[in-house]
Amino acid sequence: MPYATVTHIFPIPAATLWSVIGDFGDTGKWSGRPPEACVADGSGIGALRTLTVQDGRMIVDRLEAQGEFYYSYSIAMAPGAIPLPVKRYRATMSVAPLDDASCTFSWSGVFEADGISDADAVTFFEGVYRSGIAMMVNTLAIA
Repeated sequence: MPYATVTHIFPIPAATLWSVIGDFGDTGKWSGRPPEACVADGSGIGALRTLTVQDGRMIVDRLEAQGEFYYSYSIAMAPGAIPLPVKRYRATMSVAPLDDASCTFSWSGVFEADGISDADAVTFFEGVYRSGIAMMVNTLAIA
C-alpha cells in the first residue's frame, strides 16, 4: 500500500510541542479551527473524533494506539463514505526529541487509493500533512 510521510523540525522541546498537538480529541489546539470542527467521543484507545473539514464534509477517526509522544489513528468509515481519495487509511503523528530545545515532528500514513493513482494519493496526503504542519507553526508562532 502507498505510504506518505512529512517531517518538520520544531525549535521547541518535544514535551512542549506534544502538549499542543498530542490530544487526539482536540485538533483545534494546533489547527486554529473552532471547537465544533473536532468532536471527540470517548477517550483512550478506540476513542472516536469527528472532523468537519472546511467544505463541510465529515471524517470519523478512531484512535488505534498511543504512547508518550505519538498516536496512530484510522478512518472509521465504510469505504465509499470516506470523503477522501482512499478506501482505507491509517496515520501516525509523532514527536522525537533532538535535544533539550528542539524536536522532530513526523506525520505519516498508509492507505489504499480510491479513484486516483497511488502517486497522486501520496502527493495529496503529503500536502495535507504540510498544511497541518503550517497550522502548527502558525499556532505556536515559531519558524
